[in-house]
Amino acid sequence: MRSAESESDKIYDELIAAHTIMRRGVDLMRAALKHAPATAGEVDSCVGVGRWLIEFVHSHQRREEEVLWRPLAQASPPDVVELHDLSVQHVAIDRELDGLARRLDRLEELSAVAASPEARAMAEAALAALESAAVSISDHLDEEEALLKALLALLDDPVVRTLRAAMARSAPSARPDLVLGLMSDPTPTAGYASMLNSIPFSTRALRPLLIARYHSRKRRLGLAA
Repeated sequence: MRSAESESDKIYDELIAAHTIMRRGVDLMRAALKHAPATAGEVDSCVGVGRWLIEFVHSHQRREEEVLWRPLAQASPPDVVELHDLSVQHVAIDRELDGLARRLDRLEELSAVAASPEARAMAEAALAALESAAVSISDHLDEEEALLKALLALLDDPVVRTLRAAMARSAPSARPDLVLGLMSDPTPTAGYASMLNSIPFSTRALRPLLIARYHSRKRRLGLAA
């Protein structure tokens, strides 16, 4: 029997924390776009958060496929098809996020006239693209979490320890204020402690400053911090 602190528990908790960051990042973008950014500053902040979210999701999906899929497939050959299906879903999510990115690029071009009808229409188009991607992301994460919960428990602790280190090394480093802020806002996510311990010490040491920056960023989006 595995202990409560097994390596498979830790990596699963870290994955849940990363998934929660995605879900909350979608919620943050949704709120920002529904607020309808009306100034150049709000547009710039909204576009910046959107681009970060898109890259965070892209990067996380790449890391799963490059680091996790092979050992999980070897541990449970019958589940290779399910893992392949998850990769197919990754491709579909990437395409939807690319569509969101194009709308954010256009919204940025209109930032000088942020309150114009054209800019408002583009914000609405970006919101529609986000909502479409959000459904795909949520459904995918629900399915993936159930499968990974079962498969990770099949791996020995030394193997999982190596996988955890590889996932941590390749984690995106951009906008740590958003990572830490979304991990704790409105409450600490499941897996918070394990995920926090996987973040470089130099970043953890700046946590109070980064959390304050996160709330400042929310205010720049026109949202309550």
